[in-house]
Amino acid sequence: MSWAWPEQKPEEYTPRLIDLQFDLVGTTIPADNALMLHQAIQPILPWLGEDGGCGVQHLKGAETNAGDTALNINRRTKMYMRVPKARIDEVNALVGQTLDLAGHALEIGKFKTRQFSPFGNIYAHFVDTGSAGEEQFVQDVMRELDGHFQLRCGFICGKRQTLAGAEGPIYGYSLMLHGVPPHKSLQLQDEGMGRNRLLGCGIFIPHKSIAPVVPDIF
Repeated sequence: MSWAWPEQKPEEYTPRLIDLQFDLVGTTIPADNALMLHQAIQPILPWLGEDGGCGVQHLKGAETNAGDTALNINRRTKMYMRVPKARIDEVNALVGQTLDLAGHALEIGKFKTRQFSPFGNIYAHFVDTGSAGEEQFVQDVMRELDGHFQLRCGFICGKRQTLAGAEGPIYGYSLMLHGVPPHKSLQLQDEGMGRNRLLGCGIFIPHKSIAPVVPDIF
């Protein structure tokens, strides 16, 4: 009679959300565009504000002669949203709309879906925990990882950043998590961390390596 240890199955997590990548048509956008983008999209997709997991990443572009106030956009500039899988069809209401971002016209094109990838290294450009100081921010991150996510992993936070919010400036830090198990990576991407997801805060994306990110966060 032979006997073997029972199979150790890896833990699993099924994401509720999915990423959408939109094509854009326009010339320039304000550099600090997170709040403007949120305020322009909200009337078209009012349910975004009802779901704490939904996220809209701020738009990136190339520098212009206007200095720090405006950015050029081109064919490679995309808009990324994180929405419930059950709401994908409703997002079509946004396609073809022209948004006014402080006088900058931005037409929203078609989108394609992108599933989360369970990478061990994930990165958020801006995390807002409500703490402006780095020491307290680090404590907030450790508390949320250990408490809510029940996760012990390595992390690196970058320099403090400022984002325009509806009630004044928002302070946050970029955050790289590394050594994250696959199921926890999916959970963190699905749930995010901290506050103001609709302003692009706390949205994690996968990274194959820490190396390309570390120079940018110090």
